[in-house]
Amino acid sequence: MLHGHYRWGLTASSLNLTQYDVEEVQEHCGGRFNHREIQCLYKRFRSLDKRHKGYISEDELLSIPELAISPLASRVVQVFHNLNFKDFVRMLAAFSDRASREEKLQFMFKVYDVDRDGFISLSDLETIVKHMVGSSLNEEQVAELITRAMVRE
Repeated sequence: MLHGHYRWGLTASSLNLTQYDVEEVQEHCGGRFNHREIQCLYKRFRSLDKRHKGYISEDELLSIPELAISPLASRVVQVFHNLNFKDFVRMLAAFSDRASREEKLQFMFKVYDVDRDGFISLSDLETIVKHMVGSSLNEEQVAELITRAMVRE
């Protein structure tokens, strides 16, 4: 059974999960990944977990070039960091072709709910907009952009 630290019973030098481990991870992620995909994700997880701690830290996540250049990198990192392999796969399940629209929306909600209070508030949107536009807009322009986004016509 998978639990705890580095690959839950496998040594840090082990390159593959057992069939039982793969099935457990498949169940944990709602069947969104097949056996081969889980093995590939495990290898990627191991390559990111450079210090073999059993979880991925912020700096390790930011070593992914595609993520590092994203304006929302800090938000995505906050959602993903310190996840063990099973939870890493469950979080990635939202990006699977087999994920439902609802699962994809739940992931996006986690990114936008900055204060994790279960609501996307104006403050949350302000934080996200500032991440996306950086210093190219002043406070007044950010407020105007958020107001426009929130007003229905």
